[in-house]
Amino acid sequence: MTNLLFALAFLIPATTSVVWAGEWEDGYAAYERQDYITAVRKWRIVAERGDRAGQSILGSMYAQGQGVPQDYSTAVKWYRLAAAQGEIKAQYKLGFMYANGQGVPRDFVRSYMWGYLAAIAGHPEAAGVRDLAEKSLNLEQFSLAKKMALGCQQRKFQGCN
Repeated sequence: MTNLLFALAFLIPATTSVVWAGEWEDGYAAYERQDYITAVRKWRIVAERGDRAGQSILGSMYAQGQGVPQDYSTAVKWYRLAAAQGEIKAQYKLGFMYANGQGVPRDFVRSYMWGYLAAIAGHPEAAGVRDLAEKSLNLEQFSLAKKMALGCQQRKFQGCN
């Protein structure tokens, strides 16, 4: 009996990761052939399971209106979920969305915060978002943005909206 439970403990995670990989790959193949509706359907499965890359990609699909009606608010929802898990592309995109007021009110403090976090994590375009936001901040706002970014980093991206 113990051997059976031990075997099941290893088989169940392996089975779910195979299913996840299949959904991910199917979504990618659909995207490559420009079947965006199928790509969104497959990647939504992955995203709803909590995969940060899947959440970020789904956010991009909504932001661009690929396979779904363009919806910046829904894009922000998916980016936030991914960013809370440290996904730097989603953090960069949140900075961009806040700078442009897409799906959220324009907010250069939050734009700076997300751009800063993505830049220090190594996203190649995030410094541009951070620097653009910084130009729109007064000294008090800049101080707040830095404080928010550092607090967010210390909390491992939890509660960083």
